[in-house]
Amino acid sequence: MDDWKDPATARSWSTDPLSHNPTRVEQLDILLSILEVEYRQHTTILDIGIGSGIVEEAIFKRIPYAYVVGVDSSRAMLEIAYERLRGYEGQYEVVVHDLIELETLELPDEDYSVVISVQTIHNVKDEHKRAVFKLIYNVLQPGGLFLLLDRIAIEKPELFSLYRNLWDRLGRIHSSRSHEGETFEAYVQNIATRGDLPITLEQHLDWLRETGFEVACLHLHGNRALFAARK
Repeated sequence: MDDWKDPATARSWSTDPLSHNPTRVEQLDILLSILEVEYRQHTTILDIGIGSGIVEEAIFKRIPYAYVVGVDSSRAMLEIAYERLRGYEGQYEVVVHDLIELETLELPDEDYSVVISVQTIHNVKDEHKRAVFKLIYNVLQPGGLFLLLDRIAIEKPELFSLYRNLWDRLGRIHSSRSHEGETFEAYVQNIATRGDLPITLEQHLDWLRETGFEVACLHLHGNRALFAARK
């Protein structure tokens, strides 16, 4: 199981976040392009899972006046974020907290116009996913936007070879190598070994709607999806 609180794991991932998921570049660019339009100056972006600060570095380059509150439980990842975001200290604040303990989470009193979460929520159990969605809905300003970029589950073994073909194509284009598995059984085992708990595309849409959002999947490539949910 991946231990994101382990400094060696944090460093290893931070030095190479793209080779196992080359679609991340395009999907992050879409997310950032939306942020450039949706973010309102003098409001705050909430990042659920700020991690090593890669997304924040990109945000500040695109939106120099942006302000971010980031939540994360991994001090190992946050140490990397503090290094990466040196020079931006006045533009972000970190809340060290675990998503499975939302009842004790205290966020700064800010006007949150946008919430983002990148490759984080799939790491928690389903009941905590629902709780995170509810928290996000409650903290957002009316009309605010939640942008969720995350892994989605593959449930149909009959379709797995098609996903495999997509990953092989990405490998040819980007000189990358998929670690998802050569067979559906290997994929399921890899998910379990990493401790990932992804839900399906339909579950994301249903649960976000049940929370109160108007929601759409803006970009989907294989088992990576970018959702937009409006309060």
